[in-house]
Amino acid sequence: MSDPLLPNKASEAARGALIRMGPSKHRMVCAFETFVFPAVWVIEHVRPQREPPNESIREILVIEYWNIGDIVNLLPFLESLRAAYPAARVSLLINPAMRSAFESRSLADEVIPFTTLWSTHFNRWQKYNPFSLRWFQLAKTLMALRRRKFDLALTGRMDIRDNFLAWLIDARRRVGYGFAGGGFFLTDVVTPDLNRPHRSQIWLQLLRHLGKNICSEIPRLRLVESEKAAAAGFLRKNGIGDGELLVGVHPGARVPTRRWGEANFAAVATRIESEFKARILWFADPAETYSSDCISPSWIRVALPFREFLAVLARCQMLICNDSGPMHLSTALGVPVVAVFGPTQPVWFGPVGPGNRVVIRPEFWCRPCFDYCIFNEPYCLRTITVEEVFKTATESLREVIQEIDLKTAHRPRRIGTETRS
Repeated sequence: MSDPLLPNKASEAARGALIRMGPSKHRMVCAFETFVFPAVWVIEHVRPQREPPNESIREILVIEYWNIGDIVNLLPFLESLRAAYPAARVSLLINPAMRSAFESRSLADEVIPFTTLWSTHFNRWQKYNPFSLRWFQLAKTLMALRRRKFDLALTGRMDIRDNFLAWLIDARRRVGYGFAGGGFFLTDVVTPDLNRPHRSQIWLQLLRHLGKNICSEIPRLRLVESEKAAAAGFLRKNGIGDGELLVGVHPGARVPTRRWGEANFAAVATRIESEFKARILWFADPAETYSSDCISPSWIRVALPFREFLAVLARCQMLICNDSGPMHLSTALGVPVVAVFGPTQPVWFGPVGPGNRVVIRPEFWCRPCFDYCIFNEPYCLRTITVEEVFKTATESLREVIQEIDLKTAHRPRRIGTETRS
């Protein structure tokens, strides 16, 4: 279905459909635009005019320096971008914490570590602390990028700050969204498609604007054979044989207001283990400490470096988790997800692809709060019961088992006290 709104109306409506921008934030953005627009106008009209790049684009910059989930949502865009510009060198601005995880992959020809205060700190003062020395490092990085003379810069964040960065980098063609502010920093202001609100689709819309084909809309991460072999060895070492039903549980999340709680996940895992005779893999971040009080001795605790974690996760038949980076990684590996959502919108950030399920209490009017909860605790999560998550996980797991039975044509599998044929 095509968008029924004209481009200018679609952009106005996008502030209500694709982002959450309250009146105070909108006034701040407008004030910033009013302050910088005269300088931008003068600079654009004084400096020598440059011809826009043609189809022989050689240097492309993609601006996405946030977190794991954001990078996973970017994967379909990067795949299509490579197909659209096969001769171009693609550089990706990336959060330094993501560099070791993705630099050896085929996401881009080059990954450039890039840090801003607003992507590093959660506290609002720390985000824009004018006395931080990181501003000097940011300016140094921007000057280095400016010297690269990129032909094309793309940003799908719908953020005036990223539009401003693209202008400071001085790419000849700058493609992004203007409805959240800073459209005059861009050479191409993209009309949003309100029928495709997911963040992965927001990125793909940039390519549609450029008249390019979309190769895939599903994110995919690929493992090398050595990683697969290492995962198989890890499972054998922990007494897990071939053909066993593996259910992963990841109770962590970067932001505390997105954590449903270890005890809740443990209760669901206990019932899954009992009813389905499944082996439970309890995933944990090696850098964090988790309570072991609720973990059953029969479960396999998995706390591995990133690439090893991916390889073991790929062996699971299902993952139960929060709205988190592991949720997105699981979908990119083709592992069905049951995700517990609290303060964010699944229509924007939910798992992409078939077989995934979300557990959410949709009646909370304050969603999305972007992790700044206005209550004493995130009741959007606290009111989700173990029974709700277990029921959803059971439905998903039965479908998974049915698919396994159809593929292997083995004898009927016994599920609890019920025999399926």
